[in-house]
Amino acid sequence: MQKQFYWKGAEAELTQKEYDGEKALSKKRIPKGYRHPKLDEEIRKKRTRGEAKLLRTAASSIRVPRIFSVDENGAEILMEFVQGKILKAMVETDKELCIEAGKEIKCLHDLGIIHGDLTTSNIIVLDLAAEKKKDSKRKGERKHKLCFVDFGLGYFSKKIEDKATDIVVFKKTFNATHSSLIDGWKLVMKGYEPNKEMVERMAAIEKRARYH
Repeated sequence: MQKQFYWKGAEAELTQKEYDGEKALSKKRIPKGYRHPKLDEEIRKKRTRGEAKLLRTAASSIRVPRIFSVDENGAEILMEFVQGKILKAMVETDKELCIEAGKEIKCLHDLGIIHGDLTTSNIIVLDLAAEKKKDSKRKGERKHKLCFVDFGLGYFSKKIEDKATDIVVFKKTFNATHSSLIDGWKLVMKGYEPNKEMVERMAAIEKRARYH
């Protein structure tokens, strides 16, 4: 497989590759020299396994990259290279995407998945022409406009506190990044449709944050 460097972050290195004639993306967790080698290996293995499980579970309800292979010992997930533009670059010209994002996050939370790093940079607005070509490989799936990526900080939880925290974190980054977008966050909430308990919990979390 040919490979091409794509991006390197604090926790993982992303490399563009090819898999079965299709563009693929390798996510490989980087060893940490400050950790004991054995502990580091176990942490990277556990996080790789956990992220793969999150992606596979999320795929039953929302659009996420398809997994081609998982190498726990090598701390690597080889997944579909999703074509499109990040929501960050699109949301201010198509506010309806805010509603769609809210709907998809609600689907994720209903599955008991906390993303952990919700930002408009971790949501891709799909290239519909590219998606059409892939339809034969995903028969029966609901059509999606958005694809959620980077579940490296994600985990499973059905606690309303964790769901509310996930949303509050997104609200903070959303409003900071898209401060000029009038009613943008209201549209996200329109899509999510939080119940009274969720609204109250979000307010409580935001209040705690202001005094800490």
